[in-house]
Amino acid sequence: MNLALATLLGVIIGSCLQSNYDSIYKSIDNTSPFDEIQNIKGLITTLDQIPFRSTSHVDTDGNPIEKQQFLEPFVIPNFVGFSVATYRPGQVMMPVHEHRSLHEFFYVLEGSGFFEVDGNEYQVEKGWFLHMAPHEKHGIWVPKDSTSGDLKVAVCGVTVGD
Repeated sequence: MNLALATLLGVIIGSCLQSNYDSIYKSIDNTSPFDEIQNIKGLITTLDQIPFRSTSHVDTDGNPIEKQQFLEPFVIPNFVGFSVATYRPGQVMMPVHEHRSLHEFFYVLEGSGFFEVDGNEYQVEKGWFLHMAPHEKHGIWVPKDSTSGDLKVAVCGVTVGD
């Protein structure tokens, strides 16, 4: 099941990126940002080798949501990187927000919690996949009394024109 979902996520990301590569090859001055991408080396690692760091999102107490960043944002044009975000029991990502030009993808790896999407609440757990299209208001939280531990979510996204 996880392999199928990972494959689906790869197809979605690949499809989104392909149209961007096509436009990159047709740049006006015949130079390509893709030339820089050619020099980037691949990565083979495990989650426990990636250090935690703060995200730009904070919880209601002002504590940052932490992530483990596998692929830095925009190393590949229009791709906002790939990370695993960790929400601890009691953390509420505030405020509910939206992105003007970002398709954001979430895959729940472990734990359980809640996503609010355009005013609707969804209880999520391992195996859930969520796609936030541009302008969909969303927020994430884990109840303080959660018995399922941390909510770990794989996160990536692709920016598109306004």
